Amino acid sequence: MKLTIPTAGIAVLLASLNGCAITAFAPPMGDVRMPRRAPLPHINAGPMHVSASWTNPLPRTNRSRRSSLKASPLASVSAAAIAAARTVSAPSSILKAVLAFLAIVVAKNRNRIFYPGSLPDSSRAEPLPPGTVGGCPWIGSLGVFRDTNRYMSERAAKVVGGAKNPPPKIWKFFSFGHPVAVVSGSAAVKKLLSHEFKKEQGVSQMIDAGNKEMGEVLFGTESMSSETSDAKKYHLLQRLVGQALTPESVAKGMPFLQRCAEESVSEMLAQDTIVMNDLLHQFTLDVAWRQIIGLKLGSSEEISSFRSAVSTWMGALTNYFLYAIPTPKWVLKRLSSYKAKMYLNSKIEERINELEKNGPDGTTMSAMVYATDEEDGLTKLTRQQIIDNTCLLLLAGSETSSNTLTNAMFLLGMYPNIWDKLVKEQQGLVEKYGEDLTKDQIDNECPYLDGVVGETMRLIPISAGGIRKVDDTLILDGYQIPKGWMALYSPALTHEQDPKTFQEDGSHMNIRSGFKPERWMDSATRPTSEFIPFGAGHRFCLGHNLAMAEMKTFLAVMARKVRSFDLVSDADKMKWKEGIICTPKDGVIVSAHSK
Repeated sequence: MKLTIPTAGIAVLLASLNGCAITAFAPPMGDVRMPRRAPLPHINAGPMHVSASWTNPLPRTNRSRRSSLKASPLASVSAAAIAAARTVSAPSSILKAVLAFLAIVVAKNRNRIFYPGSLPDSSRAEPLPPGTVGGCPWIGSLGVFRDTNRYMSERAAKVVGGAKNPPPKIWKFFSFGHPVAVVSGSAAVKKLLSHEFKKEQGVSQMIDAGNKEMGEVLFGTESMSSETSDAKKYHLLQRLVGQALTPESVAKGMPFLQRCAEESVSEMLAQDTIVMNDLLHQFTLDVAWRQIIGLKLGSSEEISSFRSAVSTWMGALTNYFLYAIPTPKWVLKRLSSYKAKMYLNSKIEERINELEKNGPDGTTMSAMVYATDEEDGLTKLTRQQIIDNTCLLLLAGSETSSNTLTNAMFLLGMYPNIWDKLVKEQQGLVEKYGEDLTKDQIDNECPYLDGVVGETMRLIPISAGGIRKVDDTLILDGYQIPKGWMALYSPALTHEQDPKTFQEDGSHMNIRSGFKPERWMDSATRPTSEFIPFGAGHRFCLGHNLAMAEMKTFLAVMARKVRSFDLVSDADKMKWKEGIICTPKDGVIVSAHSK
């Protein structure tokens, strides 16, 4: 018997979902037989048709295969449908009906099949968060990789039916091959992060997206970021590393910061035009090797080698291939990013040896080498912990600070009147205190500077946010987030939903209408608890004091030496580049004019 079926794709898909092995090929190659417990269609998929004929059943001895068929989601339905078809002479209409029935079953099991793990925990009565699960089967939504924060904003609005409806604080979608619960609003975010290091309804930081070898080889195993299960060890590391990043420690490093900023501004003025992202990346890396590590790089070749190594190593952070594909250690150790990491490790070890021999010298690494735990007065960081946490500071500090400053330059270039106010504030400070900057000055006597930096981070915070793996089904605001899901907290959505700044038309998050440093100078409009650019919970950014001092120092020095600057980049046609923090794709090109 031979039947013509107009849709080969449905037959192939249904059979493969039900455990059959089917190969589609063009007619002269012959038939493919599919042994089954019950007689099954024998399928030959050609360019324009599928032919089917009945084949012999499985031998009775293949009991393990029969058991697996019974256990599959569609086995019982498929067996019943095919058995019904066997009772007749299998006219084409019956077979088509079987396939249509199976298509309905697949549609009803869509999420289970194409978006694994997205079903609720049946042991809990609470519902899943609102939102839809969809996108590319087994991968999910791809739009999140283009402009993450904008995608989150648009997706959240669709969950409630439009921007005018109250935005949800928790909702779901499918991406990165996992179901994801997105959480916003400081209260919900803090509640989520309070479950870290807990066994019951616990969550843990994701550091390798499943590629454990990558995390170990390229980022180390002894940093604060890599400690995901032992709360006691994590907080010990936090206390020891934190001694190097206190406000007092940062205040001592202000001369280093000012010198680096002055050199960068001089380079800016020496050129007709300059790409600010490149300049600012060099500025933050110079701070890193001078103040954080304390290297003595004498020649331009040495400085260039350090900058190149950091840039190459950081490139692994945005290499999605490394996250998605399990890679053996021997392959990872052949990558240029691994060789760059080994170069950085060697430089850090040289400095540890020097500090142990000569004593402390006021650098951030010096404070880590000589830090002792305040609780017992004895425990110190191991050599590997110093290396891995120094690299963590390089990673977290240089990229985020340089990208935020790049965005600040773009916004200031769009608003020359705001730049003029910044210049005027610094002129008054120089008249009062002279040329030397202190941490007390930039923290307490530069309200407009504080507003510019704060407003930049409010409008363009870190992309996506922090991701946690749900280790045990979590109940949050009346919704369940099942075990195995990812929970992503979003600073961008939290800023967007802040009642102090919220506008129904979204203008408060628009770079053309929303950049208003003055809002930070009035307690009625100044963002407070809903402003979370440095995260929250156990892992609130330990280096936030250094980051703020770094950014404010650069802008203060520039305002003292640059009368005005022109934005060469076309703001109206600007495209944006995704990264740890989204930045203009051309790097922000400006032309600066001295006093």
